[in-house]
Amino acid sequence: MKVSEYAIGQIAEKVKDVQTGKRWVRFFCSLGARDVYVDREGLPYLDNRVDRRPTKEEYIISRMMNMNNTENLREAIARIALLDGTYPEFLNEILRPEHYALEEHDGLWVVVGGVVNHTMPVVNQAHFQQIQRQILDALTEAKVSIWVAIAWLTNETLANKLKEKYEEGLDVKVAYYDDPTNRRHRPDLGEITLFPLRAQRGGTMHDKFCVIDNQRVITGSYNWSDNAEYRNDENISIQNDPESATRYSLEFRRLTGAR
Repeated sequence: MKVSEYAIGQIAEKVKDVQTGKRWVRFFCSLGARDVYVDREGLPYLDNRVDRRPTKEEYIISRMMNMNNTENLREAIARIALLDGTYPEFLNEILRPEHYALEEHDGLWVVVGGVVNHTMPVVNQAHFQQIQRQILDALTEAKVSIWVAIAWLTNETLANKLKEKYEEGLDVKVAYYDDPTNRRHRPDLGEITLFPLRAQRGGTMHDKFCVIDNQRVITGSYNWSDNAEYRNDENISIQNDPESATRYSLEFRRLTGAR
């Protein structure tokens, strides 16, 4: 699990005073740190070049940054959620833009999202008929985020589903080709973050993909348009593949500059 330094800073600022420095040391030692809390002196030094002991916030940030890009960070956040009844809601506000979320299972909190389990089988499903219905079903199952890069978006039904998921609190972003067709016929997407794009090499922004929860990808020939649904021969594949989804997420960020 990997999140931004900003997210870790926001978490540390919120939770620092929920327990003592000594308890924070015990907390992180249980997750692999090798720190010693010194009575009457305080938290361990973080850097030999700094002649003062850190604040609790600085200590938490340091240890969570050390865990970043490991599964220990996932466990640390799940344990932090148990420290105060208000924390799960707060943590989800921080995690959703990072494409993660807390879910409760049998009284415990679990961080879902990202590349969760490399042992899960990759499932690719090809569809040639009722494509709109397949996309709607996939969007309905989204829990955290939906990022769409589509050349033409004129399908009102799919646009309404995106607005519905945005209103549920998901991170929804849409990139589309900035051309007269979309400017005239793109449905109103409300407050969803939009990225009208021109092609970077002088042609058409011709991408057609959607990343759901950083776990699934929808891609193929199908534009989210009425022509694609009602007139053309089209196809999509739905890839249940976290590693592929991560690559598409990175491409969306490259195209749009989104973070």
